[in-house]
Amino acid sequence: MNNNASMTDRACAIILDLITFLGYACGVCMLVFTASEISTEVDSVKISTNQLIRLAVVLIVVFYALDVLLTRLFATTPGKLFMNCDVDFHMGNSMIHNIIRSFFKVICLFTVIPGIISYVHASADPENRSYHDLLAKSNVTSTTRMPRFLGVLIVLGGIALLITFFVTYHDVIGVSFDIGLKSFKIFDI
Repeated sequence: MNNNASMTDRACAIILDLITFLGYACGVCMLVFTASEISTEVDSVKISTNQLIRLAVVLIVVFYALDVLLTRLFATTPGKLFMNCDVDFHMGNSMIHNIIRSFFKVICLFTVIPGIISYVHASADPENRSYHDLLAKSNVTSTTRMPRFLGVLIVLGGIALLITFFVTYHDVIGVSFDIGLKSFKIFDI
């Protein structure tokens, strides 16, 4: 019986992981913004290009660190847990295998061409193993050892932090949109 996770489940898990880890990284950034000179009350403050690059680096580093730690500790990530998937290491769940797997996963996620090639390769592979799985001697299975509800809570927490970050700091990071929230009485503070 083939219990490898389908590419659809893996793609959904990656998207959920990106959103979740982005939300938690935004939570870290909110703490940094609160402790720094960036204030939401000053309308003229904008993040410079250098600060935006540093923010992107923080987001990638947080993604990498969380992916390594969660895969090492629980053999899954929140998105995989949400999709009821697990990472199975053939040579044992060691820290070096997690570092290698997550490093190449980050490279494939944040660069276009290697990511597409890895996804196409995984789609053609009978075990749905992408390049980072091949290098770390792992595969993603469609079973998990942890309760799925925990993954749902973690993903929802990340989404809540992400929404809070954008509602609070959208002007500061240069994203301007009007969703009409000022017309509601609860936002009159």
